[in-house]
Amino acid sequence: MRAGLSLLAALAVFLGGQLLLTRTIHGEQQRDAELQRFLALQELAAVRARVEGELNANLISVRTLRAQIALNPELETRQFERLVSELLTADLHTRHIAAAPDLVVRYIFPREGNEAALGFDYRTNAEQYQSIETAIDAGEIVINGPVELVQGGRALIGRVPVYKRADGEFWGVISVVIDHERLFRDAGLMTSQRWRIGLRGQDGKGMSGQIMLGEPALWQEEPVTVPVELPVGSWVLAAVPADGSWESPLLSYRWQWLIGSGLNMALGLMIFGLLVSRRRLQGALSTIRHQARFDSLTELPNRQYFMHQLSEAIYRARREQRRFALLFIDLDHFKEINDSLGHDAGDELLQSISERIRVTLRGQDMVGRFGGDEFVVLLHDLSDPVDAEIVAGKLLHALHPAQSIQGHDVTIDGSIGIAVYPEDGHSAGDLLKHADLAMYAAKSAGRGTSHFFNDSLRQRADSHLKLHNEIKQGLAEDQFQVYYQPIVEAASRRVVCVEALLRWQHPRRGLLGPGQFIPVAERTGVIRDLGNFVLRRGCKDLASMLASGLDIRLALNRSPREFNDRQTVMRWLEMIDDSGVARERLTFEITESVLMPDQTRQHRLLRRLNAEGVSLAIDDFGKGYSSVTYLRKFPVGQIKIDRVFVQDMNDGPEQLALVEALAKMAQALHLQVVAEGVETDEQADRLTELGCQLLQGFLFGRPMPLKELLERFAASASPGK
Repeated sequence: MRAGLSLLAALAVFLGGQLLLTRTIHGEQQRDAELQRFLALQELAAVRARVEGELNANLISVRTLRAQIALNPELETRQFERLVSELLTADLHTRHIAAAPDLVVRYIFPREGNEAALGFDYRTNAEQYQSIETAIDAGEIVINGPVELVQGGRALIGRVPVYKRADGEFWGVISVVIDHERLFRDAGLMTSQRWRIGLRGQDGKGMSGQIMLGEPALWQEEPVTVPVELPVGSWVLAAVPADGSWESPLLSYRWQWLIGSGLNMALGLMIFGLLVSRRRLQGALSTIRHQARFDSLTELPNRQYFMHQLSEAIYRARREQRRFALLFIDLDHFKEINDSLGHDAGDELLQSISERIRVTLRGQDMVGRFGGDEFVVLLHDLSDPVDAEIVAGKLLHALHPAQSIQGHDVTIDGSIGIAVYPEDGHSAGDLLKHADLAMYAAKSAGRGTSHFFNDSLRQRADSHLKLHNEIKQGLAEDQFQVYYQPIVEAASRRVVCVEALLRWQHPRRGLLGPGQFIPVAERTGVIRDLGNFVLRRGCKDLASMLASGLDIRLALNRSPREFNDRQTVMRWLEMIDDSGVARERLTFEITESVLMPDQTRQHRLLRRLNAEGVSLAIDDFGKGYSSVTYLRKFPVGQIKIDRVFVQDMNDGPEQLALVEALAKMAQALHLQVVAEGVETDEQADRLTELGCQLLQGFLFGRPMPLKELLERFAASASPGK
């Protein structure tokens, strides 16, 4: 009887354990599904950026042609064909461009194969005429399709109205026919092996539009979606797993099932009394699962679990074309300490060291213990190999301070070997082996240091670290200076603003420009200290300019690396307020990369900065992403046309039309336009005619110290002078 009750009790415990195991695995299944959605959304964001970039590249020719025709509406066939042939390059997806004065197609290039479209009157086709009316109402490019072409085939069609610049009279429309299948393929919509990707929103109608790519069933499978912004309207990208389900089958967790079921049976037969409550069962299973993955002494991932995570990191980095680093840490002279103080003291020392390593790393990185005194660190998303050397230096610095172990002050150092994916290996085993070899090289070099497996990376890292330390020393010794370049009002040629530009009076190399040290400063993080220096000095000098009678603003460059801290804006505002100058007199110049769609935190800081009174400008506009969509979404008040476009302006009508197109686009968005690199009066006059309100360049003054600026401009600005 008692044996029967014991058997029933053991069976009840086993069944309860199996039920809890099922729920635990189901929870892990749900977490894996959420991770899948996150990864799919990341890939969709990258695909969306490529689609918008490819589409904008194909539309630049239409915008340029529109500006040309507006200037010269009396167009000849040869002139049209020459203009279009120069605009269309082999890497574009444009099949042909047609121009229809008075809505009748008169010009088309290339003509071959498109003769059937010549003479076509858009008013005879209700559907096409309706899209043209939409473009005229919007005053912008309207993308339709894919549609059936008069000359055969299907393609996207972008149409934009043209008005004569002289009198504003309607001239007609320009149509660009884009090979959508090749564009989608080049943008990566058809090459993903992990996801099934779909696209809908024909004619820019978003989710209400027809499906353009992918099977209809995809939209019924709970896809993740992102919008693709068009000049007018939008498309919607969607993705689901290639195998059709976000959740992996429960049977795919076979090791969890096998281990859990075995343990449930053993626990049910041997210690069922301890598993009466559901809470104890859950705690026991959680402990067992934890012990299978983590080192019992330090609570760090063990070798088996770490190698599994390393393999996953290789898979993700290969797919996303990213770098990461593996750091192999071996403690110097640990055996002597362990033998002299005892194993208990050695264990306590290992626990203290593991905690020091853990708090030194970022939250996204991972450290594991491989046994004894060996630790391995996985640094995710490595932007540059020198970052791994910097982290290694922080780890060595964190290890060195003395610590009290059982009444003894113990000091211990480490040797660190660094291997970088993909340069130093493509498998988990190779990377670990090469990091281990690099660690022995560090020991041979004298211990207490780090060493790259790849010698060229080591030399590069040494060079960058040397410059990094020199920058920090230069800040401490006041070697840096701020120069100012005038920005004048185009109409009056009066100085209304100055741009603060950093210079370094290096003790050995002389006066250095920012290009010689800013890239390294951005990689190593010291850019924030440099940026704060320029802001403090610039605000102080601005106060001197205002006191001397100059009615002037100050423009400062901000690096994207400075927008990573939530407290950044508040510190900047405190610096400005402490100087006594009004926030409204400052403009922060940022690059177009800060406006990219995946920079959510940076976007929040930009909006906060503008709300507090500081103006924003896009520097070097035209060289980067140049998306009108993102300009409209952010509180940007000014764009600066890059000097490259200004210098090439006189090379031909195409370059001039491009500058005009950039200026007109800014005016349409109610943005102020600054033209950089102005060196001649001819350039200044022409840019003024094109609508640039502000001009900057050597014609009006090179970057100069504050004293020279005041001597040159303050006297004429003072009252009574």
